[in-house]
Amino acid sequence: MAGADEEMMYRVAGAFGVGMGNMEGTCGALVGAGIVLGMAMNDRVASMQAMRRVMTKFRSRNGSTCCKDLKGVETRCVLRECNDCVADAAEFLEEELG
Repeated sequence: MAGADEEMMYRVAGAFGVGMGNMEGTCGALVGAGIVLGMAMNDRVASMQAMRRVMTKFRSRNGSTCCKDLKGVETRCVLRECNDCVADAAEFLEEELG
């Protein structure tokens, strides 16, 4: 869909696990969704607006867009498991790409 094969996309997103470079920041699933939006839409403003909608829906469903919050690193209260975060990001991405 975005013009790249699965292996290439896997390599492109390789540094985003565990909240971008293992620094527990923005959820890597959201970063990956942003990459796909940019590739598929080919319009900077439209892709940024779509990413904002994806992040807003994600935060609404999960309580945060930050990996360490989602994983409960400081609170010991997991808001969402990684596989579920990926599924949510993919769901919202599909809605945007329609």
